[in-house]
Amino acid sequence: MFLLHPFLKDALWGGCNLFKRFRKGADERIAESWELSTHADGHSRISDGRTLQELLSIKPSLSGGSANQDGTIPILAKLIDACLPLSVQVHPDDDSACSCDGDSGKTEFWYILDAEPDAWIYYGLRETITHDQFEKYALDGTIESVLQKVPVKAGDAFFIPAGTLHSLGGGILCFELQQHSNLTYRVFDYDRRDHTGRTRTLHIQQSLDVVTLTPTARYIPGEGESSRKNGLTRRTMVCCSKFSMEEINIDGEGKITVPNQLFAGLLFVEGKCLAVSSQYEEMEAVDCELSLMPGQTVFLASGETVILQGRGRAFLLFPPTADRTSV
Repeated sequence: MFLLHPFLKDALWGGCNLFKRFRKGADERIAESWELSTHADGHSRISDGRTLQELLSIKPSLSGGSANQDGTIPILAKLIDACLPLSVQVHPDDDSACSCDGDSGKTEFWYILDAEPDAWIYYGLRETITHDQFEKYALDGTIESVLQKVPVKAGDAFFIPAGTLHSLGGGILCFELQQHSNLTYRVFDYDRRDHTGRTRTLHIQQSLDVVTLTPTARYIPGEGESSRKNGLTRRTMVCCSKFSMEEINIDGEGKITVPNQLFAGLLFVEGKCLAVSSQYEEMEAVDCELSLMPGQTVFLASGETVILQGRGRAFLLFPPTADRTSV
């Protein structure tokens, strides 16, 4: 078990809620906190200062074979503070992204942690349009007129397949689980300007190659019912070919065991919890007992058993796998 230190990233739409709720940063504007990441654009680090990628490249057994030889992992998890709306954007799928060095496609899962009363997201198209129509709407800045606008509240969840036009509106605190990718094609950005007075780059032609021009059905693959064992109530929130995730409610004491062929990330969301891990002799700088506070994330090694004690809620994150029955 390794406590992870996130990579903090700012953007012009970010706010101060990641500090207020999770004590990220130092009361400055933060847009994203990359909690579980081996991406070159933002690395998670362990307590001794090494990146998670460096650790997994040296000790590949910790991932159970679910990391690449260079230590990169196929998922990325982040907390997002959308104080203002994000750009309307789209991400490529794996086939479209294959020419981009180091990145996969980008399918995402959103869980709304908090939202202002009138908060909304854009989620795909309201009706089918042609490529020519999409290009016209994108170029003349009227793409919002054909997007599906969905009101949101805390507890809502959305599965966003690659190719789906989407955007977080303002006033939303969100958790995102996604593929190992930072490929984003902006279609519309409200003509906003950065601190230098320049507008951000749009990617209309790239978007034309990857966008889905039919409405995206709202569904979540693999969503399951809750089950309780000892002090843990667990529910599968999403399970697809790119990643999977459980919600764990802790009320007393219970344990989780990571399957031998996988690793896991554990993001503590609310409450107070003591996590006690088995000691791994071959691990360096292993954290065997951690008092977890909201917003903290730990890396759980392949085959590791962790006892959770306390009251609170956490998200358990997994890379792609065909079977998690031993978890």
